[in-house]
Amino acid sequence: MRRTTLAVLALCLAPLTLTGCKAAPRTLAQARAGEGRDAAIWSKRGGASLREGGRLALAELSVEFVTSKNEMGESRQAAFIPPHPVFLAANAAGVGRRDVEFDDDAYARIVSRIESALTTELTSRGWSLIPPAQVASADAFTSFTALAPDEARDIRQINLAATDTGRVRTMRVYPAPGGRVISAPTGRAESDARSALLDELGVDALLRVVLRVGVYQGRASLEEGSRMLLTTPGSDATLEARRSLLSDMDVLGEDATDAQLVVSERAYLAAIDNTAPVFINAALDTLQRAGAR
Repeated sequence: MRRTTLAVLALCLAPLTLTGCKAAPRTLAQARAGEGRDAAIWSKRGGASLREGGRLALAELSVEFVTSKNEMGESRQAAFIPPHPVFLAANAAGVGRRDVEFDDDAYARIVSRIESALTTELTSRGWSLIPPAQVASADAFTSFTALAPDEARDIRQINLAATDTGRVRTMRVYPAPGGRVISAPTGRAESDARSALLDELGVDALLRVVLRVGVYQGRASLEEGSRMLLTTPGSDATLEARRSLLSDMDVLGEDATDAQLVVSERAYLAAIDNTAPVFINAALDTLQRAGAR
């Protein structure tokens, strides 16, 4: 069985060489040392900015937990996997599959730590926050399709493209305490819904935040695919993470294997406390700039 798997992997590497590789994500220590400064974590589109403090409505804070993915390569991931029969065979054989295991009770505690980091960073910049639970009671919030308060959502994906930590297979999405996961609409209708909510609440800015987390090379990862949607009077902006940030510390428990990444909740929470503020600060710095990038 091992020989068959290795043969499939060897065959799979041939088409992978044609796809190019993603840049390796930086660790927290590398980010603080300024390594790889030319490749910013976040990319912004749109003219809205968070240049001044005021009243801010947090329409959503959700966290996407990557619970299963495929990794190909060591520190760098193939950017795109061709729909080649060899790859499909390797995928069926489970080559490169990594399942991430969080305790059921850990999800809510991790989200709470991330919420605390976001709230701290926003308030330090002069923003007074209206929390998601209060925002959801506004009439204009009914324009969104959202889950029940505190309800989680499971997502299964089929991806040929990869992030810098691998190809996502499944995620579990949790909202901040008292908040709701928004699932629709998208595009122009979603922007219009945010504008209506901004007007009804009479705030200076409205923000939707969806952060993606996982495990990569044994470390906690705040990941490419995270996004923030900002609305201010007369303008909006979309912020997307194009690179991941890794914790400096290992977060796996004693039962972890190469394929089953069993997370130590205590280690993961400590890693989030150290890493999330840097990831979020980089996002808010980017949102603070006028214009699009």
